[in-house]
Amino acid sequence: MYYDTQSAPRAENGGKPKVWKIVALAALLLCALPVLIPLSFCVAAGVLVVALCVAGAAFAAVLCVAGAVFTVVVCVVGGLICLALFQLAALIGIGFGVVLLFQAPASGLAILGESLLATGAGVLCWLLLWQLVRLLIRGFRALVGWTRRRLVAGRGTKWARADAGKAQPFAAGAEATEAYAAKGAMPEPEATEPEGFEDVTDQEKERKGADDDE
Repeated sequence: MYYDTQSAPRAENGGKPKVWKIVALAALLLCALPVLIPLSFCVAAGVLVVALCVAGAAFAAVLCVAGAVFTVVVCVVGGLICLALFQLAALIGIGFGVVLLFQAPASGLAILGESLLATGAGVLCWLLLWQLVRLLIRGFRALVGWTRRRLVAGRGTKWARADAGKAQPFAAGAEATEAYAAKGAMPEPEATEPEGFEDVTDQEKERKGADDDE
């Protein structure tokens, strides 16, 4: 009769869980709460302050850029309005000088000359502004075209490299074929015999010789 001498494994401490470890862990957490709670508040406050600082810096940067753009736009519009009013005043001065020319010729000529000079200066300023706007438009178009050409040239270079890499094996095969054709004949593949073929043939010959002797 067969008896099983191996006894079944028994759980330590009679199979009961170690309650004292759980109690110790709970007590440790309770003792650490006075430290963990302020520490968590400090960490949360630090993260909140950093987030607020970053958001404030970003908002300030946006406001600075928007303020700069708004200032430039206001200055340009104000300058155009001033130039337009100056031109209008010059035209009104011309009319007033012509009318005054028949009453007081000297004063009329002075006002008329000044008004004509202001009108010419205003027209020259308008022409300069128009040329400046055209120059800015041309520069912007040239910048866009140069950027587009650079992007297209970069893509074309990548595609050319990829095509060259794909064409290298075919070019090597074509060169090898041309070289063999120049020699006059293609190389014939060498016949290879499996390993052990000669040994098997010798054994068969020995067996046949032994049968003949019998």
